[in-house]
Amino acid sequence: SQPPLPFTHQHPMWEAWDMAVDMCLSQLKGILERDKPYVPSTFFEEQLTAFEVWLAQGSEERSPPEQLPIVLQVLLSQAHRLRALDLLGRFLDLGPWAVNLVLSVGIYPYVLKLLQANARELRPLLVFLWAKILAVDSSCQQDLVRDNSHRYFLAVLQDAAMLPEHKTWSV
Repeated sequence: SQPPLPFTHQHPMWEAWDMAVDMCLSQLKGILERDKPYVPSTFFEEQLTAFEVWLAQGSEERSPPEQLPIVLQVLLSQAHRLRALDLLGRFLDLGPWAVNLVLSVGIYPYVLKLLQANARELRPLLVFLWAKILAVDSSCQQDLVRDNSHRYFLAVLQDAAMLPEHKTWSV
């Protein structure tokens, strides 16, 4: 490919993933033989925390956060979605370079899909994310109209419970 893709087989995230898989598999004997309850993995929570630590220390001069692709994947999980959206918003607030990085990692289909969610608690965060994305890449606006996703923003404008700041981001 052009440019050449970097080798990923020795990426540090594999160690974290291996540990998470090992922790899940280590429970198998107790579940099968002693009817112990399954303890869910904390992998995604830990990755969100690592991303949060990066944000607390982050700047444009540092290397991008390794957890960014995982944070995008966590958007699919209702259990962690609100925290992930909040952290992504804080990341996008770092500037256009952060928006471009998130777009290059592939956030677009994730946040486009989230516009179909009816959860009102997500509205302020989604509107903020989209305001940041559209400020940097206005070509996304055409996709929103084509997919009728612009109706989400119209609903935010009509929602009496939304703060004026959030309504402004919707315009």
